[in-house]
Amino acid sequence: TKQVTVKQAQSIASSTAPLSVNQIYRRAYRGVVEITVTTAGGGVSPFGGGSEPQRAQGSGWVYDSGGRIVTNDHVVDGAQSISVRFWNGKTYSASVVGTDKSTDLAVIKVDAPSSVLHPLQVGDSSAMQVGDGVVAIGSPFGLEETVTSGIVSALHRAITAPNNFTINDSIQTDAAINHGNSGGPLIDSSANVIGVNVQIATDGQGGASDNAGV
Repeated sequence: TKQVTVKQAQSIASSTAPLSVNQIYRRAYRGVVEITVTTAGGGVSPFGGGSEPQRAQGSGWVYDSGGRIVTNDHVVDGAQSISVRFWNGKTYSASVVGTDKSTDLAVIKVDAPSSVLHPLQVGDSSAMQVGDGVVAIGSPFGLEETVTSGIVSALHRAITAPNNFTINDSIQTDAAINHGNSGGPLIDSSANVIGVNVQIATDGQGGASDNAGV
């Protein structure tokens, strides 16, 4: 029996080491966008002429170099117009490519130059384990490029889509998620997207919440 020293062992181990939150942010922030949607309003305009338009905000992430962006269906549902704000402050109009209400997912598309588009790498959500580190990036309350971090709190959660369809195998996380994070990416420790932030579970009395990404 001959003992052999593997010289590459250390480099292999270091290459698989989890990234820091800062490293994940620096790799991913240019692929995260803020989405502003205008819908037909429910109230009457004080100036007459029918109902007053309403605006809502959410998040999304760049899927490919063709300008396709993933977000939640409830973010763009009923949209009359959609604008997307990128990492450099530039804003472009977007149109809906497709939606799936049963999974609360949507794809929108912008006609933006390639220098603005930075697609994020998609990871394997089935490989996630309870306790693994995750990072959420989005625009809660309109505060773009907000970063929060936490762990996978639980797997295989069942949550309810806006159309009352059950979404199985959702990832629960304790990373802080608030209104405006909807549609933004949940990212693993290798800076890969493993989920889309979709909803918050609360006690209904303004108390503590458990966040859920799917």
